[in-house]
Amino acid sequence: MPKRKGLDPLLQLAEAKTADRFLKKGLRLAHLRLILAVERTGHLSRAADLLATSQPAASRLLTEMEQITGVKLAERQGRGMTLTLYGERLAVRARLVLRELDEADRELENLKSGLAGTVSIGAVTGAAVEYVLPAIRQTRVTHPLVNVSVEVNTSDVLTAALDDGRIDFFIGRVPAGSDPRGYEARYLDQEPLRLIVRAEHPLTRMKDLTLRDCIAYDWVLQPEGAMLRVAVETYLRDRGIPYPAKVLNTSSILLTLMVICQTNAITIVAGPVGDFFTAGVGADARIASLDIVGDVAIQPYSLIKLANRKLAPVAQNFHDLILSRASVRE
Repeated sequence: MPKRKGLDPLLQLAEAKTADRFLKKGLRLAHLRLILAVERTGHLSRAADLLATSQPAASRLLTEMEQITGVKLAERQGRGMTLTLYGERLAVRARLVLRELDEADRELENLKSGLAGTVSIGAVTGAAVEYVLPAIRQTRVTHPLVNVSVEVNTSDVLTAALDDGRIDFFIGRVPAGSDPRGYEARYLDQEPLRLIVRAEHPLTRMKDLTLRDCIAYDWVLQPEGAMLRVAVETYLRDRGIPYPAKVLNTSSILLTLMVICQTNAITIVAGPVGDFFTAGVGADARIASLDIVGDVAIQPYSLIKLANRKLAPVAQNFHDLILSRASVRE
């Protein structure tokens, strides 16, 4: 190792001894994949299945890792296995190493083929309709070799997907329990809301309709803790309106629409979603909007990626395309 000027000789010696120590002792990518598989499954045998190897082979890899690191990385607990504090920290680093290798692979592919490749994005439902679909249509014309993978879900699920490297960025909100310093968020837009029912619903014929009139019916809402669900609950509580007695909890927009079309249930959705289905385009024009939730407040959504992480060219292009659409809308 070349000596750096100005560095104490003893420090240089210590640095030389610690540099690449794990690699010199034989740490391999197979070890890193195993520690992540154990963290994910909580079982050594299931981790082996996930890696398409045998349990004895997985056990040997774990033993090798503990010999290399000099610490206990996992402990059996009942019929499963949990990581120790040392194992958890190694898993964090392993995820970063494997993510960077994946990024290197994608970057080289992009360099070889120009702006071709795959971009994986996430979005809450309204933003998927308002921003992602138009961006996909434009990309199909301008960059036909780009493949787009989209996950539509709640912000907490999308944040976890971003943290795990399953998506490049998403449109939504950073959950309250997450450290905002770990993310770069670019404001996009407010999210209007719509209360929707089937077109023949009794409420569509009622004059001077209020939200209190809707409480007697079944509701379909996102799971507890989801931001849209919290916004509705807060709105009802602040106005002394009782909570619906019967609520179906689901994050599936498809299941929600099926229930709405076939029953007298009520749901609240993002404005662009409600507008799409009430315009006679979706669900065979069997959905109507009840214009009584204009002041339900929900946090604006943003374009969110990991802080200090450079996107691959294909992902950056799609990211910028969504930003440009937001600029046009302003």
